[in-house]
Amino acid sequence: MRRLFLHVNVSADGYIADQAGDIDWRFADQEFQDHIDTLLESIDGMVFGRTAFEQLAGYWPSAGDEVSATQRRRMNELPKYVMSRTLHHTGWHNSHLLGDDPAAALNDLKARDGRDLALFAGGRAATAAIGLGVLDELRLVVNPVLLGGGTPLFNGTYPKRDLRLIGTRRFASGALLTTYDL
Repeated sequence: MRRLFLHVNVSADGYIADQAGDIDWRFADQEFQDHIDTLLESIDGMVFGRTAFEQLAGYWPSAGDEVSATQRRRMNELPKYVMSRTLHHTGWHNSHLLGDDPAAALNDLKARDGRDLALFAGGRAATAAIGLGVLDELRLVVNPVLLGGGTPLFNGTYPKRDLRLIGTRRFASGALLTTYDL
């Protein structure tokens, strides 16, 4: 059975975007870019919330040399699944709406043969996935910065869950990848 994991950059004070909605504060050295390349090669699909999906769909189809060839290829070819109650169509190649019952749709995807699925972006989507009980693992890239406000990683309520630390990795930039099993 495939697993669904959240992989997200977060500030040390728990924000995924600053007060202006920007994410340019993230640390992204070559070591981290290589990590992302490897990660994208290891999965069979990506899950997004509507807002993140729309932002990424506006960027990746025309991304240039500012990203690696692996990132450009995988972001466009991998299946993309969108958790949204308001989006009615997708225009990005190989993207699919999860429909009115995202928990059932995600559990169906997880039950299929193949490699894991990654939830990459969206505080509301991450919160919803925890609340729906479909998230299996958290991979938090804690960046050495305090933003003082912005978009929180988890925004809303969900049941208390104990986490089990299963791995850490320190990047030269000072960012720390912490991996928890739910």
